[in-house]
Amino acid sequence: MAKTNSRKVLRAMNLSMHQWIRFFSAASVILFAVFTLAVIMAFNHYKLYPGVVERDSLSSPGRGSDYIVVSWDGTHSTDKYKVWVKEYSLVKEEMDALEKEESGDGEAEKPQIIPDDSWTELETDVPEITVEDLKANTSYAFIVRADNEKKEGIPTRPRRFKTKKIQKIDVSKTITKFTFSKPFKLGSAQTDLLYESSDPDVAKVDPETNEIEITGAGNAEITISAKSNSEYVGTSKMVELEVIDGSPVTAGGATPNIIYHLDSDNCEVVKTVTGEGGASVPQGLAYTGDKYIISYGMGSPNRIISFDVDGEGKEVSVPTVSMGHPNGFTFANENGRCYCVRGWTSTAYTYEPTSDSYGSISLSYGCSGIGYDRKEKLLYTCSRTAMVAYDISDGYSVKYRCGVVKHSGTVYTQDCGGHAGIMLRCLSGSSKHGINYIDLYDMKNGMYLGTFTCDLSEVESCIVDDDGFLEILANNSSNVDYIWKTNLNIETLGQGL
Repeated sequence: MAKTNSRKVLRAMNLSMHQWIRFFSAASVILFAVFTLAVIMAFNHYKLYPGVVERDSLSSPGRGSDYIVVSWDGTHSTDKYKVWVKEYSLVKEEMDALEKEESGDGEAEKPQIIPDDSWTELETDVPEITVEDLKANTSYAFIVRADNEKKEGIPTRPRRFKTKKIQKIDVSKTITKFTFSKPFKLGSAQTDLLYESSDPDVAKVDPETNEIEITGAGNAEITISAKSNSEYVGTSKMVELEVIDGSPVTAGGATPNIIYHLDSDNCEVVKTVTGEGGASVPQGLAYTGDKYIISYGMGSPNRIISFDVDGEGKEVSVPTVSMGHPNGFTFANENGRCYCVRGWTSTAYTYEPTSDSYGSISLSYGCSGIGYDRKEKLLYTCSRTAMVAYDISDGYSVKYRCGVVKHSGTVYTQDCGGHAGIMLRCLSGSSKHGINYIDLYDMKNGMYLGTFTCDLSEVESCIVDDDGFLEILANNSSNVDYIWKTNLNIETLGQGL
């Protein structure tokens, strides 16, 4: 009986196992079919729908002042990428909502900005694009979408990138140095500067100090490069360097040393000037930055005449004091006052252009010419025996006194000018409308630096303009006279004495 029951149980179990096998076989087929169908559907979906460009993958590997390079992670099933660009300020309100949501400073919904016709639409086949013709120092919003032939993808939320700022190298286009000038650097910019010289026999760059060293007289081109950084674009500028051969010596009794020649080949007329009211001979030149002011003689009908640097403006003032022969003349930016001296006197007449008023002061030494150094804020006087520097801010106290060079033959002390520590003494020869001279002195160190010869007619006076260049007033023995601008930059010549 027990054996019979055991056989029945075994038969039942065998039947059940067969049924289970058939069941699992059928289920496997169904599952495989479902899986296969899912894979086919997923594959078809993968092929049909392009991948989604992730906003966080947007980056800017390159930027300039007028372009931004934007790249992102490539996506599958993509034939092209659409890119929309718009100034950030024009979508700021919507962007602010995004910034708020991203920073977690509120419960703002994630807004999806849909670009319209106000956005610039671009297209690229690869996951990178260079957007050009942009404004400098300006933020732009970018939206990217992946598309294929069948479907449009999902656009990213905007990502902001900014163009760089434009920087300029502040430097004169022409600089002048002596062969004995100290090593120097040129220009200023927002980033570090590097230099390159076209002629190492004139100037070379020290790789350790990044300074320019003078190696000889002549001309060279110095290329100045400002580096690029995350905020500014790089830039470069080329300046002309002229090096004058010179050797400073103690001034008193030195022998003249001709170091440069000025004529119409290296000078240009920047102003034609004329007298007024019987005073037709220009004697001294002053400079305010926007006006040339000239003292006119000879004889009693003196005039002080102002000429606009730009344009044709002309103003005439008749002195209320008798200036005699107004040989020396200058304008001091320190106090807005002109100073005038007649030949060999210690009295300087003053003239204030704004009030058209006259006065006088006493100087410690007699002189025939007077000039003002805007850089050093010193008043210079010149004579046959000495040059003197006065401190205007300290009651015209004497700061420096320097001996003179002894020219051979007949020379006449005219006027003087000065800038950056260099005093420029104007002299005319026996033939006043022939070769004239300008002596250069380092007033602080009492050194004579050399002499310029001038073939520009009679050199009456000189100034240094706002660009640092020497300008000369020349009397042509007529009612029409000239102010010449030279190619010599006294600003840079005085640096590194």
